[in-house]
Amino acid sequence: MTTDFSKIYPYNGIETVTIDGQEMVKIPKFYLKVGTAPAGAAQAGKKCYWISDRKRTGYHVHPAFVHNGKEMSCFYIGAYEAYSAGSGKAGSKSGQSPWVSITNPAAISACAARNTGATGSEQYGWHLQNIYERSAISLLMMIELGTPNVQMAIGAGNISSSAAVATGSTAAKWRGIHEFWGNVWEHTDGATTDASSILHIFSTQGDGTYVSTGVVPAGGWIKKVSEASGTNFDLNDVFIPTVSDGTESNGTFGDYCWVAANCVLYMSGDWGSGSRDGAFTFHVYYASSNSYSDIGFRVAKYGD
Repeated sequence: MTTDFSKIYPYNGIETVTIDGQEMVKIPKFYLKVGTAPAGAAQAGKKCYWISDRKRTGYHVHPAFVHNGKEMSCFYIGAYEAYSAGSGKAGSKSGQSPWVSITNPAAISACAARNTGATGSEQYGWHLQNIYERSAISLLMMIELGTPNVQMAIGAGNISSSAAVATGSTAAKWRGIHEFWGNVWEHTDGATTDASSILHIFSTQGDGTYVSTGVVPAGGWIKKVSEASGTNFDLNDVFIPTVSDGTESNGTFGDYCWVAANCVLYMSGDWGSGSRDGAFTFHVYYASSNSYSDIGFRVAKYGD
């Protein structure tokens, strides 16, 4: 029997909305449990992810829905890669040229600039997408599609060309979110490496502070992700590669990881990275000051 995900939570609550004139996709709050499937289950003995619309025993709220220590009902992600909407503001609309050649601090500022000039609740909570938001969406994709290799399940998108294309013009689309993989690399807040390539990540309290995970991501084709946890972090909430391989066919996610010291996070892949692109592609290989014609970003907004 085929599951109609459009009829079950949270998929039935994912919708495209317009906020401050920008096209955004609403992602409803969910709770998460990660563990090994019990004997007798279809996936017995395998690592599994379970999601719920409410707090249950063994479940916790996904940190994408926590801001300043409080749970939110949802968050919003740009339906499209960011474009320059004027006055230094990032926007999200179809048919636009992605805003590229921008540094990480400048991308953060361009998203935050939308917090001025709007009215009411539209005026608050705009920010650069973060690792928890990306991971929540990637998890929902993987559960629905039954594979982490979403580019193979849906469409490759713009991954083998010589330039970025206009937003919304490729097959890389899932539930209203366009170019979530391919086209341009996307600055992603909330994860950096230190001088020893150890990953630091946003605290699960949603206050913008960083905590050290003690984990060094593994470069190559992704085979396994970390399950490390500690004070104010649990890497089961995200997808940090810890076992990788130099041969694509030996990978299990269909995506690639790059890692270096003192770098910030980029996700999705670009127009020239080929099959290395994907929803789980992990790139901590450039400093925050870097800017190239294949690096863009995506705006997000906190919910209520």
